[in-house]
Amino acid sequence: MTEVGPPDSDPEALLQVRNLCKYFDNDSGLLGGVSVDGEFPYVRRDPSDVRAVDGVNFDIKEGETLGLVGESGCGKSTLARTVLRLLKPTDGSVYFQGEDLASLSGEPLRRKRKDMQMIFQDPQSSLDPRMKVGPIVEEPMKAHDMLDDEGREARAKELLEKVGLDPQHYNRYPHAFSGGQRQRVNLARALSVNPDFIVCDEPVSALDVSIQAQVLNTMEELQAEFDLTYLFIAHDLSVIRHISDRVAVMYLGNIVELADKEELFENPKHPYTRALLDAIPVPDPRSDGRKELLSGDVPSPIDPPSGCRFRTRCPKVIQPEAYDMSDAAWRNVVEFQRAVRRRAFEETDPNALRARYFDDAVPSGDAGTLLDEALGHIEREEFEDAEGLLTERFTDESVCATANPAYELDPDLDDGRHYAACHLRRDEAIASAVDEAALDGSVSPNTGASGADD
Repeated sequence: MTEVGPPDSDPEALLQVRNLCKYFDNDSGLLGGVSVDGEFPYVRRDPSDVRAVDGVNFDIKEGETLGLVGESGCGKSTLARTVLRLLKPTDGSVYFQGEDLASLSGEPLRRKRKDMQMIFQDPQSSLDPRMKVGPIVEEPMKAHDMLDDEGREARAKELLEKVGLDPQHYNRYPHAFSGGQRQRVNLARALSVNPDFIVCDEPVSALDVSIQAQVLNTMEELQAEFDLTYLFIAHDLSVIRHISDRVAVMYLGNIVELADKEELFENPKHPYTRALLDAIPVPDPRSDGRKELLSGDVPSPIDPPSGCRFRTRCPKVIQPEAYDMSDAAWRNVVEFQRAVRRRAFEETDPNALRARYFDDAVPSGDAGTLLDEALGHIEREEFEDAEGLLTERFTDESVCATANPAYELDPDLDDGRHYAACHLRRDEAIASAVDEAALDGSVSPNTGASGADD
């Protein structure tokens, strides 16, 4: 007997993704393996892969909407296309209705595509300008041998009306429609084969705000009427909050947090999620708009950072255990390291740099000695030496760099639906356990040591 679904199969899940990876060859493309050295180009062979999606796990229950958010380049669209088998996975499994899509090919995969559809970001480029909207909506039905010519035409007109268009628009070309109307045509085309699951890849990002609301409301109405399940990708967190039941946050090929919508917005656990929420504009003229926003760019997926992939931009990197600095002094060290990496110095005088970066909290002890040594390198414009010293003695010794954070459930939630991958959660759990034990007298609140004799 063949086992259906993954070992931890959820009977309510329509889609289950397990350890999904999608890597791209770094030498692909016309000039992918060509480098220039002086006047002459030469062929370069770099075995490194672009790790667009790297070990992703999540479930989507039947009838729900899972929102997927993250910065550009984090792998959202690649994940969506790999889930639908538009791209072949490098590793991992995608169980849809209990069957692993990663193992399918040929005719079995083609038949399965009828139950999975996609709405693309650009409503204009995703429609053939040489075809009328009626045949565009009918095309998936024709590909899957559904109905006859009259039946397909009748269903196309019915669906055009369902998505808020006039059935008489059947014979119009896409250029005769607005952006919002074109996206409704895309929605009608996706519904034509009566799918169970639709991937929406930023379907409203190219539309005006007022049109976005109309299209989103239509999608919610159709979800209820046709019993649809959505994977909804977007940059706009207000859109995600409006339409999603749960939200997954993606960074550099990994999902770093996943929780129910309100739980994630009200109680974010990962620093990256908090940074995304802080970036939402506040519609209050009395607010000065000052928030702790992220600096720097997403690292290259060819060579992602060790340990936690967010650590190169994280405002809460954990201090190495070898040093005993105040929180303020450690934050100053982190910001100084990032400035050294960017070479963001108008002057190299050690006293001026110390006043600029460490005025409120100067590290002491071994950390202060290392800082003085790094400032000496900068004064001599030996920036690489300064960066190497700081990286080796501070960054590389932090647990954020030496270990991958576990993707764990929040123990404080009874429903077990809040996942996050961050070392801070481990420290918070340890501190909470020590505090609770201190209340009953079994542990010293200062040292965490047992109060009982060994």
